Amino acid sequence: MKSGPLTLEARITPEVFREFAFFDTFRRQKRWKGPALFALIMGGFAAVCFALRGSREQAVLIGTVLLVVGLGLPAAYVLSFYLSVRRREKALKAAGCPVAYRLRLEEDGLSARQGEKEERCPWDQVAEAWRLRRCLCVYVDRQRAYLLPPQDEEEGERLWAFLTDHLPGKTRG
Repeated sequence: MKSGPLTLEARITPEVFREFAFFDTFRRQKRWKGPALFALIMGGFAAVCFALRGSREQAVLIGTVLLVVGLGLPAAYVLSFYLSVRRREKALKAAGCPVAYRLRLEEDGLSARQGEKEERCPWDQVAEAWRLRRCLCVYVDRQRAYLLPPQDEEEGERLWAFLTDHLPGKTRG
């Protein structure tokens, strides 16, 4: 499908940022696995201690400590992440959601302009694209993404069709 270049200004609203932050951290990078594994291991050790409560002194105390640590540290990790996202949301809201960057989607690639800095990325070097409820995410490498928050549903469909055409096999969502 041949089409002209698409240009848009990316305004990252607090809602878009929240959705992206949780998606990128917990779904795409699967960073929930470490805390969950830690909780599972510590819970297993706690269960062993509780099973030995009749034959070992202070087994219940040690089991309780292991369980509290096993559940508390992962909870603290998630809470810390949530609070950092909230701080960033408040900063975005206070700034009035300014234009973060300007994106131009062309037949040969994507170009992004942020202030005086401009980056070009050919489509064959783009890692992947994801479709979320409030925006589209184009990952130019494994760690960096450009968010494309459409102004309306029609623009979102047009952008997604463009990305699907230019990134075969790399679109998800």
